[in-house]
Amino acid sequence: MDKIQDKLMQMFQDMDKVYEEYAKSKGMTYVSLSILEEIFELGDGCTQKQISEETHYPKQMINPVVKSFLEDGLIKLREIPSDRRNKEILLTEKGRALCAEIVAPLLGKETSALQNMGGQQCAELLRLLELYSGAYCMGIGEITE
Repeated sequence: MDKIQDKLMQMFQDMDKVYEEYAKSKGMTYVSLSILEEIFELGDGCTQKQISEETHYPKQMINPVVKSFLEDGLIKLREIPSDRRNKEILLTEKGRALCAEIVAPLLGKETSALQNMGGQQCAELLRLLELYSGAYCMGIGEITE
């Protein structure tokens, strides 16, 4: 089991490393790229709370990245009339162009990787990862109680 666990962890780390190297090659950090990707996928009008829920990053990590995107002119913020404490995030033209250049190709590669596997293998991968994730999360839950 140790070899399987080591191999699985190495594969996850390798994927993270490739993502991080891609982010660096585009002048971004891993976190800033993943937040930009989430803004792109959630679409105009998303909130920092939604980004936090999707990425599992704390809002304290998301806020400085959103502020830097605002300063760089990638996004603009719009007040939500029903909840004045939160603001909607909207991509600017500059932000859309950056997403087209950086995020869309990344998402395309993810889609391509899954398409190359085929439907049956994708379903099997998902099934096995759900089993692993469920067992892992339950195990972590047991040691934190």
